[in-house]
Amino acid sequence: MKLFRHLSVGLLAAGLLHAAVPPPAQLFPQDTLLLATVPDWTAAQGSLGSAPLGQLWADPAMRPFRDKFEAQFREKFLGTLEKDLGIKSQDFLPLFQGQISFGALKADWKPSDEDSNPTFVVVVDTRDKSDQLKTRLAEVRQKLTEAKKPIRTEKIRDLEFTTVVIEPPPDSSAEPDEADDQKPDKLELTFGQADSALVVATSTAGLDRVVARLTGGSVPVLGESTDFQTAETAAGFRDSAAYVYLQASGLLEALKAGTSEVEAGGMFGIEPKQAIAGLGLDGLRSIAGSIRQTSSGLAGRTLIVVPETKRVGLMKLIRFEAKDTAPPAFVPADVVKFQRVRINGQQVWTGLESLVQQISPQLGGLLNMSLGSLGKDKDPNFDFRKQFFGNLGDDYVSFEKSARGKTLAELENRPSLSLLGAVNANEMLSTLRMLAGLLPSGDDLKEREVSGKKIFSLTLPGGPNQATRVMEIAASGGYVAFANDAAILEEFLRSGETTARPLKDLPGLSEAAQEVGGLSTGIFGYENQRESVQATWEALRTGGGIDKLIPTMSKKAADDAGEWLDFSLLPPFEQMAKYFGISVTAGGWDSTGFQLRTYAPTPK
Repeated sequence: MKLFRHLSVGLLAAGLLHAAVPPPAQLFPQDTLLLATVPDWTAAQGSLGSAPLGQLWADPAMRPFRDKFEAQFREKFLGTLEKDLGIKSQDFLPLFQGQISFGALKADWKPSDEDSNPTFVVVVDTRDKSDQLKTRLAEVRQKLTEAKKPIRTEKIRDLEFTTVVIEPPPDSSAEPDEADDQKPDKLELTFGQADSALVVATSTAGLDRVVARLTGGSVPVLGESTDFQTAETAAGFRDSAAYVYLQASGLLEALKAGTSEVEAGGMFGIEPKQAIAGLGLDGLRSIAGSIRQTSSGLAGRTLIVVPETKRVGLMKLIRFEAKDTAPPAFVPADVVKFQRVRINGQQVWTGLESLVQQISPQLGGLLNMSLGSLGKDKDPNFDFRKQFFGNLGDDYVSFEKSARGKTLAELENRPSLSLLGAVNANEMLSTLRMLAGLLPSGDDLKEREVSGKKIFSLTLPGGPNQATRVMEIAASGGYVAFANDAAILEEFLRSGETTARPLKDLPGLSEAAQEVGGLSTGIFGYENQRESVQATWEALRTGGGIDKLIPTMSKKAADDAGEWLDFSLLPPFEQMAKYFGISVTAGGWDSTGFQLRTYAPTPK
């Protein structure tokens, strides 16, 4: 009996192990171009739900806005699925327990064929709810049959999968004679169950390899790829709540292979393959990102993997230098946003000229001729290339302050200051003054003086439905300053005369900076989210539609978005302010590639 009992336990354990859905990297095949996953849905809901933004969404004060959004989501998106597939979201959403993964498989995709597409696959682990999943899928198949939908059934690795053809409704806003041209393409969805996993795909091409892994089969998987392993370690996949991986090398190879002869020799003689090589994209291996909630805050990483030996073109030029990126003493603590970048401007420009010449001699010649003749009609000795690009330094600083008012127009034009490091700031300023005089509005150039420093003001034309803007330019402290607001520029010029608290001394900033790698990686940014969000929140809540926030959005798109996002239902920001604090960002190059880290401490 003991032997029988032990054998039973062993078989049960083996069965449970066999039924377990493999981790994402062990589930998707090596030709997966894109993987986006929440490795553990239940755990992610817990950690991100307890995060400030998760608490904000669940706050009772947000219920009116949340309810309308969720209702529209069910009607506009899930409603289509319910109508075409007989699926009710409330029957399936409670089954989501383990990982939820989305993958794009190359399979038999040919980019040169406009009718060819990658295979998109979604895998949802229901864990101990596999019996309920089986029942739900049987109900869906029954409803499709009763509705006489065009379906077919096939076996993949001895498991039954059903394919249904969905015909999206035509665009009701299209003109009658345009209806045929704008008729949406048919969509095929294949779905089935493998142990506890729900599998949905847009094609059966390559799907058998995913199903093989779900049923204990052995196929080469993404996790065995050296590129994936590199990204997994550097981007912190293993302890993240969610991550995304793009196999950039595989995608670029597919795109290059699909480049047609018609595209070769395009504008300025630029050939796509030559441009990809010249820009250095051939060395790009992968792009990855991850997010995780810790006990102290929300952390995120973005990684671009380019081996050092493969860094050519842009990848070699954009080399942020590991120098001091702390906020300079003249940056006040009341700024809403701040960024500092350390990069050698002269080297970048020289490299860009060479790169353009390499990719397209025609375009390179045009650029060289344009820069060489710039301003010569007014001053034969004027040399813009030497006097501007030859004066570029290795420091770029920018920051914004709170908007002057509460309208969306004022929010879009927050007082901001950009500082360009210069070898000889005064010579660069004179060069810019000369250049400004060549513009149509050059006759309106105005000059004044503050604290012994000259300020040039230039009126710039506005865009569509936008008012004209004023740019103010001055030189001080080794920088050329560009501002859209007179007060913020004058404050900078007088910064040595004030005793205001600088941003670098803001409580908690230094500690937050250490979470993203410190203040000497090449890039550092700061945002006071409480201040930056408040004004926009209130402007939208009190009557600003999304079309006011995004002026280029069409009326139809704005109306559609307005059905989902009814900002008038938002509560006053003061009730939500507790969920917002500060965030910091830092980035730089290492032996793996370029990494950008973000961190938002839990607001206090």
